[in-house]
Amino acid sequence: MKHDNRDAAKLKISDTSQRSVARRNLLILILIFCTALGVRLLNWQAARHEAFAVQTKVALNYKHLAALIRANGVGSLYDASSSTSDPDLLGHPPGYPILLSFIYRVAPDSDTATQLLQMVLDSLSVIVIVLIAFELFPVAVGVIAGFLSALAPQFSWNSILLLPDSLAALPILLAILLITKTLRRTSPASERSSMVSIFAAGALIGVSVWLRANSLLLGPFLALLFLVVRKRGARLRPAVVLLCGALLIIAPITIRNAIVYGKFIPVSLGAGQTLIEGIADYNSDGSLGMPQTDMELIRAEAETAHRPEYANSLFTPDGIERDRARLARGFAVIRAHPIWFAGVMIRRAASMLRLERTPLRLSTTNSGTWQPLVQWPLRAVQKIFITAIFLPLFLIGAGVLVYRRQFQSLALLLIVPCYYFCTQSALHTEYRYVLVIHYFLFVLAAVAIYSIAQFVVKQTVSLR
Repeated sequence: MKHDNRDAAKLKISDTSQRSVARRNLLILILIFCTALGVRLLNWQAARHEAFAVQTKVALNYKHLAALIRANGVGSLYDASSSTSDPDLLGHPPGYPILLSFIYRVAPDSDTATQLLQMVLDSLSVIVIVLIAFELFPVAVGVIAGFLSALAPQFSWNSILLLPDSLAALPILLAILLITKTLRRTSPASERSSMVSIFAAGALIGVSVWLRANSLLLGPFLALLFLVVRKRGARLRPAVVLLCGALLIIAPITIRNAIVYGKFIPVSLGAGQTLIEGIADYNSDGSLGMPQTDMELIRAEAETAHRPEYANSLFTPDGIERDRARLARGFAVIRAHPIWFAGVMIRRAASMLRLERTPLRLSTTNSGTWQPLVQWPLRAVQKIFITAIFLPLFLIGAGVLVYRRQFQSLALLLIVPCYYFCTQSALHTEYRYVLVIHYFLFVLAAVAIYSIAQFVVKQTVSLR
């Protein structure tokens, strides 16, 4: 009887302890979310008008398609005769314009509403990376990673641009969170729920593809993760389930393109354009004859094909054939100069580790008393988010995990960065294309900061 009472008491203490930990973690998450959103709102207040000058033509293209979808309905995307099927609007996936069309129904043509939604969702991305860190490391690592992501000017700046890059990061982060939770389950009874989670992770990758086509091959790449972290005999099923989830969500875009354009176009056009312009980025002497800009590209195509109308647009007329010809032209250069192009990919992959130099436009001239008090310290903190400081931290964090033989944790943190290193390095790359990898790199930085702090504390104690 006494033994039963002791067991009941232990269970009660355990439940109380778990609730206490859950409340503590919830308070941490709320604090980090409020910090992230507050930082983004301050940056938005100071720099929201500058955001309109970034990729203006691309943003207008998104807004134009959004207006057409709002007028004609989402179903018009499957109508070859509809204005929404203009090939010039095929340079990007339709997910962002669809989202904009819904926003404009509530707040007609409101860029402010779009920016506010993006800031909230980007703040949720910060919370998701914290949850991933909580699964893998001590709470302190998650807290450090959360505040780094909340304060980083690179994230707050990109969240106010009228572009889908910051939004595309959230479903990828959620997918990694689901995979992380699944891999940490040890009970055989949880196998069915694990497959549901992995399928959902694949579907989330598909959602990201609807926003940006850069993650098109991320599903197959993530499937390779199970070859590393799962034992033999338990690898194939989750890999296939993940792929099915991704394909199910991506398929409607591919089917739409086949119906409307009569061609196999997985998501969007533009791969050929970015390939050859990416080659030109690193061919400084122009010896390969590759155009560096869209205007140079279409003018050269018009002259070569003796088709003056080609100089008016990237994809009208004959956009599909022209983009495939661009791919063929780029691949021909790669075959002729494989070692040089491998060097280009390595340099481009290395450039992805750099932190973007973003504008710090926090106002310090407001008449209010509280704003300068907040903005001056924030501006000072954001100035330290530079490559010279964080690249060593990334490397130290990775080294610590290797030293501690935490290979599964390292694999989960590096699988998405490695995907972009391997795929995006072949194409023209901008920081916003690979924005998501820096969430994972900030976790490595947090591991480094936490490990250094532990070492300093131990040395201090030993000297006393």
